[in-house]
Amino acid sequence: MTRLPRHPAANGKGGFLFETINKIMRIGIIHTVGSPCRCAEAAAAGLRALGHEAVLADSEEIESFAFDFSRDCDLVIDHTDTFKGRGLFRAFVRQVLESAGARIVGSTAAACFLADNKIAAKGRLAASGLPVPPGIVITRKGEEIPPWLHPPLILKPAFEHMSRGLRIARTLPEAETAAYEIAERHRQPVLVEKYISGRELAVSVIDGPDGLRALPILEWIVGEGKERILGESFKLTEPPPNRRDAAKADLAPGKAAEIGDLALSAFRALGLRDYARFDLRLSEAGQPFFLEANITPSLEPQEALALSARWAGLDYPGLIAAMLAAAQRRMRENLFPGETEVEIELPAGRAFLKVPRGVPVPPQSTVDLAKVLDIQAGERVLDLGCGSGLLAIAAAMAGAARVVATDLDPGSLDATRINARRNGIRDRLAVSAGSWYEALSPEEREKKFDVIIATPPQTPGQRPFGPKYGGEDGTRHLLHIVEQAPLFLNPETGRIWILAISLANPGLLFNELRERFSTVKVVKETDRFFTKEEYEGYAEGLFSHLLSLKASGKSEFREIGGGKFVFRNLCLCARGPRRR
Repeated sequence: MTRLPRHPAANGKGGFLFETINKIMRIGIIHTVGSPCRCAEAAAAGLRALGHEAVLADSEEIESFAFDFSRDCDLVIDHTDTFKGRGLFRAFVRQVLESAGARIVGSTAAACFLADNKIAAKGRLAASGLPVPPGIVITRKGEEIPPWLHPPLILKPAFEHMSRGLRIARTLPEAETAAYEIAERHRQPVLVEKYISGRELAVSVIDGPDGLRALPILEWIVGEGKERILGESFKLTEPPPNRRDAAKADLAPGKAAEIGDLALSAFRALGLRDYARFDLRLSEAGQPFFLEANITPSLEPQEALALSARWAGLDYPGLIAAMLAAAQRRMRENLFPGETEVEIELPAGRAFLKVPRGVPVPPQSTVDLAKVLDIQAGERVLDLGCGSGLLAIAAAMAGAARVVATDLDPGSLDATRINARRNGIRDRLAVSAGSWYEALSPEEREKKFDVIIATPPQTPGQRPFGPKYGGEDGTRHLLHIVEQAPLFLNPETGRIWILAISLANPGLLFNELRERFSTVKVVKETDRFFTKEEYEGYAEGLFSHLLSLKASGKSEFREIGGGKFVFRNLCLCARGPRRR
């Protein structure tokens, strides 16, 4: 399996350690097509450098692809600039993704709405004891600016970003005119704040394996003059490869630590996740003031987040890997209801599975079978009843040139397809819906397989009771698979691997296998413990049915005391198919 590079932490004092991810993923990137921002293209390049697949989509079409991204992408990076031309609406894109079940890298839609609402975000920060510039909100024409708010003043629309609409006013009449013009143009409230004379800083925060970390602080070197601001034109200017208007802030260690701690407090106060950037002013007296929170800071390599990450010892792919790792770690701690992530060590490498609700997690018996399969390079393999795809993936990782995985359950087919992509073998694996061999296309039927793998339902029962049901004695599916197998196997190399349980008439199964194959061997055998209550939970009277089968020699299990019983899991391999 492909192993992705690990990006080292910075060395020495102040270095940072970030974990990386060593599995191939498909990452969706949402952006606003036509925006001057090039975050999506930069992030896609970083993902490809890590070995991942990047899929870009226009936020304006979110309604049409949200469900597909939720189903097909392991993670989604939403860097929408505007939606329907408005900065206020960009959080709606994230909300649609969330409602579809997408796994988002970064903050929630609710946190996005809060951070993008400068009025509400400023109020939340102030209530948390964090310093913000004094100011007011103007919501209607003619509203007066109080005399205690002395110019120069900064005015900005409440719901825009990228410094759109940002103005500086040096007199009260100028401020009142600017407020009216901003409100008319952007049709939203206007935030009027005291201009803080001092240094312009950017503090990036990222969640690492040891918790939140503030990256080295960046200082913007903004021209000459009494009042210096980062206006819209500054943010729209394409920076050169080695920009000189940004530098690692030269701050006393105590001041840098203070600002970093304040940024972490702001991150928590706004309920953010994974990563963010804060814009601050450090007054001439050394007091930091929070100006804005940005939950989608620019991801371009020459912008603040990437520069600060570089100073922390992370190259650009390393930054992207750290962002993904933060989301992955959080999702492991708080999986979607019913969803399970599994890592399984196989002879050919480690397999990574995401098992959605309704699809069974591979039991230890299936893992055991996956570890003893004898797949040879270039072989064709058929997996009957693929579930989450473990056996099909194990065959491909072992060198199979072609694997066809079948199942009746759409959830299992989707899980197998997605897990094949996550493990880097999707180009050799095809999924097909249907009952056992009937799922094969006419083209696949014309070719012979070297290996068939089958793990059919085989719990005996008097009547159907659920997905484990295998007929009266448990062999309903087993016998059908065995009887038909020689028709689909290569006469010279063909073999079938079956995971059988001794509850399901093993004598009859062995007889059928010996009739149709020249050799039959139990490659691995393990015990499976159970109780009466477990099987009565599947269907009332099921345990009594098992006892009757045992009495007639059609089921094999034994009592071990204390109300516990044990049957055998059998990893069988039959070779040399016989045509009848």
